[in-house]
Amino acid sequence: MVSEPRVVDEYADAEVHRMLTEDGTICEQGIEVIRRDGAVLLRGQVETVHRRDAIGERVAAMFPDKTVCNDIVVTAVAGPSEPEVIT
Repeated sequence: MVSEPRVVDEYADAEVHRMLTEDGTICEQGIEVIRRDGAVLLRGQVETVHRRDAIGERVAAMFPDKTVCNDIVVTAVAGPSEPEVIT
């Protein structure tokens, strides 16, 4: 298996992850950001469509000259079906 070389700019990568973590409307640490040539690929899982879209918009604003591929999956999170009994 041959993989494409990744474009590495540690400062830009750190800035993206910082923004995703510190933005009050996003607050996500588990998003993978992969930059290659003219594209930025976003992968991970979030709880709402709104959060997924907000992440895509913010990353697109950080990289206006690149295509953003938002492959973030929205996962349904349900509360517990019954109370937990602690003994």
